[in-house]
Amino acid sequence: MSEKLQKYLAAGTAAAKPEQIEVTVNDDKWSVRRLTTMDIRRAYEVSVNDDGSPTETFNEIDAMIVKATEHDFEWNNTELLKAYSCTNKNELPPRLFSDPDHYSILSKAVRNFQETKDELMAEAKN
Repeated sequence: MSEKLQKYLAAGTAAAKPEQIEVTVNDDKWSVRRLTTMDIRRAYEVSVNDDGSPTETFNEIDAMIVKATEHDFEWNNTELLKAYSCTNKNELPPRLFSDPDHYSILSKAVRNFQETKDELMAEAKN
């Protein structure tokens, strides 16, 4: 068996714990986990209608924010959904973070995980 095949077999059977970083949004700490390729693919899939047109109430970044933080925040909370007049948890991020600066912090952490992690590490060293 090739070394490459052994590497991927081992990785596929290992119970991998995703990497996480913590960012501050509006004085709250948010734990953001690194998304896998499949997580990103699913976010794109749920952000389009059956005919391929984009949904009107959320986009793929909203779905990625939910996926990357759902281990730390209860996006499906019924009271939260009602309070923001949402029928789907993916509609919440732009409503919850109506300040574009707050939304962009989570958006950047999700989209550019490694870059954000490196910035946080550099900041911690100073």
